Amino acid sequence: MDTRDAPSHEESIWLRLVFMILFAIVFNIAEFVLAVTAVVQFACKAITGKVLTQGIVFGQNLATYVYEIMLFLTFRTDEMPWPFAPWPDGVPEEAKKRPAAETAATTPAE
Repeated sequence: MDTRDAPSHEESIWLRLVFMILFAIVFNIAEFVLAVTAVVQFACKAITGKVLTQGIVFGQNLATYVYEIMLFLTFRTDEMPWPFAPWPDGVPEEAKKRPAAETAATTPAE
């Protein structure tokens, strides 16, 4: 078996460090975008009495993306988030496995 093409443990850990730094930067950007989304949702609720449905969906998907970044940064998983994986759609997979009593209500408060 030829192991010259396979990265060594030392090479892979340094490559992971590079990705961790990049995802830490993306995390901060996503955190800002999530805050802006929350402010827009609050403003819509204060002005019209309703929140934007698209804002709810986008906010959930962005929150799941931030969660996936945290899992990667804390070595909980080796799977890198988007753009190396599909963009999240809905709640994290782990939350889907929990009993309904443990998860928050999915309908927005009006």
